[in-house]
Amino acid sequence: MKVTNRKRIGIIVCLFLLCVCGYYLIIADTPMKGDGDVSQSDTPKIVKPSEKGDRGGPVEKETKATTILVYVTGAVEEPGLYELQSPATVKSAIEASKGLLPYADVNHLHLEDTLEESAHIHVDFNFHGSPEELLRKQNISINDGSEADLQKVSGIGPKMAKKIVDYRQEHGPFKSLEELRQVKGIGPALYKKIVEKVRL
Repeated sequence: MKVTNRKRIGIIVCLFLLCVCGYYLIIADTPMKGDGDVSQSDTPKIVKPSEKGDRGGPVEKETKATTILVYVTGAVEEPGLYELQSPATVKSAIEASKGLLPYADVNHLHLEDTLEESAHIHVDFNFHGSPEELLRKQNISINDGSEADLQKVSGIGPKMAKKIVDYRQEHGPFKSLEELRQVKGIGPALYKKIVEKVRL
């Protein structure tokens, strides 16, 4: 069958239209940049502040132990310059100097006062009265002394003072200094340290 020129032109126009339609269909199915959902990679990330160093490791907070220098003189066993852990008290400074001498005047000492750097503690001597009487006044009574009184003895802290008072309330007055060894926590070393500083 002979194809006329008019039919040829019609076929060419149809093919052209099909190509154009196909092209627009393909373009329509392809999302344009900026249209629709944004990909996860394009979403800006919000970084919350955290305690991390430049290399991602945790930041270590420096906690340096603080010490102070305290000068102790006067009626103590070993006068001198001592380095104490802060906060330090008059009591801890006297304990560092191995405790008070029998003739120490404790009337003006405030054992719980907090000390500052380069503090100077001077314990006065008390030479008034007979040596025996002074020694008796200096030593703390384990039968009459309160917990606060017992803590004035070098080596006896709050917990041990409470144990001594509790023992006394449970068993009655101490009958001898040797009985202190029956208190839980008082071993040979602690007993030897405190026995000359206490009395019945």
